[in-house]
Amino acid sequence: MVSQDRESVFRRTDNKANATTDTTKIDFFEIHPNFKVRVVGNGSNMTMIYLIAQPGATLPEHKHPHEHLGYCLKGEGTFRIGDETYAIRKDHSFTIPPNIPHSLKITSKEEYVAIEVFSPSRPDLLRKTFKPEETK
Repeated sequence: MVSQDRESVFRRTDNKANATTDTTKIDFFEIHPNFKVRVVGNGSNMTMIYLIAQPGATLPEHKHPHEHLGYCLKGEGTFRIGDETYAIRKDHSFTIPPNIPHSLKITSKEEYVAIEVFSPSRPDLLRKTFKPEETK
């Protein structure tokens, strides 16, 4: 028997399986002007977000103690990670080690959409806040 979808908020941290969740019912919140996220998964060791950014938007340089992985579903951007610059576009992924300064500039004429994962988990995002350490 398949369990019915539960309206979980993904706060499980006890190593037990979580029921599936209809993430379309989870509200977006703005982390920076023209950048909004929805927390679509959270465990004891990681947090997963769905990010949408508007054309021309820039997320300023910042860093955090989390390993940061992502996969671009739509759009294009330029990442500055440490001293290097990288193009990101649909079907490309990225990895940012902990405590490395990084920024993102959206370069496409369409929205940039990505799935991103942080480890360890991000309690700030669960509280619908964004608390990285600014580097400038």
